[in-house]
Amino acid sequence: MYMLSLITVILCLTAASVEDMLTHKAADIIWWICAPACLPVLYASWPAPGFWDFFECLFAIFIQEHIMCRFYGRADSHAFSCCAVFLIFMGSGLEGHILHMFISLILLSGHQELCHNIGNRGKLISPVPFIPYISIAFVVCVIIVIH
Repeated sequence: MYMLSLITVILCLTAASVEDMLTHKAADIIWWICAPACLPVLYASWPAPGFWDFFECLFAIFIQEHIMCRFYGRADSHAFSCCAVFLIFMGSGLEGHILHMFISLILLSGHQELCHNIGNRGKLISPVPFIPYISIAFVVCVIIVIH
């Protein structure tokens, strides 16, 4: 059940990444599939998630959907929220979600620096899709958490 959930989430993130690269948008249907796909992790996690796990998950989703969405696109917030649910219930806690955000930003910053797409004030000169970086960072975090 855990592997099916992980594969579904990765496939959804891949579809969102491709769509984001092509159209600079991601369809809502992707998140309607991805969000429920994260829930089987509840049954696979050991020990069973407790009150604080649910609190951390709701806190991470609230921060992504109501605060961080102002810094990047709504689809990016949805991607981070789905990844947060999976990572928190997989046992990494809120620290795993923060690590995921950090790795995503490092990947974006490093690649855009190599492409000379960062201006004088630290902003991107031309906008780029963020979901591919979120997806790669998610796989890295899953590998880190598993080991």
